[in-house]
Amino acid sequence: MYENIEGKNQIKYLLAMDKETLLYQYFSNQLTSEEQEAFDELLKNDREFKEQYDFEKNLQKVIQEEKSTELKEKLQLFESEIKDEKVVQLEPESRFSVYRKWMVAASIALLIGLGYLGYNNFSGPNYNQLYEDNFQNYPNTVFEISRGESVESIERNAFSQYELDNYAEAITNFEKIPLADRNDYIDFYMGMSYLNLKQYDKAQEFLQKAAESETQLKAEAYWYLAMVALKTKDKQKALQWLEILVDMYDYKKERAQELIDALN
Repeated sequence: MYENIEGKNQIKYLLAMDKETLLYQYFSNQLTSEEQEAFDELLKNDREFKEQYDFEKNLQKVIQEEKSTELKEKLQLFESEIKDEKVVQLEPESRFSVYRKWMVAASIALLIGLGYLGYNNFSGPNYNQLYEDNFQNYPNTVFEISRGESVESIERNAFSQYELDNYAEAITNFEKIPLADRNDYIDFYMGMSYLNLKQYDKAQEFLQKAAESETQLKAEAYWYLAMVALKTKDKQKALQWLEILVDMYDYKKERAQELIDALN
């Protein structure tokens, strides 16, 4: 299949195919945990991959927002532009880029034909997308840091690191606080630190402690427990935490109900 592609061009072509597969797996909610790590690494360090991701994410928004007839018109224009390109004369990697547009166009056509106006698929909700659309890091709302103070405390150091997005250092300092001296909000911010570090088991452990405590951040803890469940694709737990939020609290109540509807 690849006999006409030699040397570096063949490697680039195969790599592009792997990346394309990774993107497809992401948007169809089929990434394994190892593939998710590879995806995150590429998104962070590979400019071309990030551009492809942004393109397809924006395309998703178009599909969700446009009416069917308008989408068909866009598709027809898109296809005509592709047909005008002299694909055969292009280098292999450029040729693949054009073929990728065809694949996207064909996907839109299929979605329209099936009556889909979203990026949903037969495997269920797109957990990754739901997480990205709803996750925002929770700020430090409990500990006032006076920049001019000369006397440092362990807790002040912890929240200083948290505000700087140095979550590993924040955890190190939180853990130095003796259990007897810990305020009830520490578990919540420990959970948030682990969540930002993508250590989801530890994030769930501490956020659940916060939800079961007397902290004023109980509702927020349930919301972020739901975020952990989305990230780990645990529908049952996500619904469990969201339903508690809707039934008992006002924090993000409307958005929680929207997520319940999207998951069901």
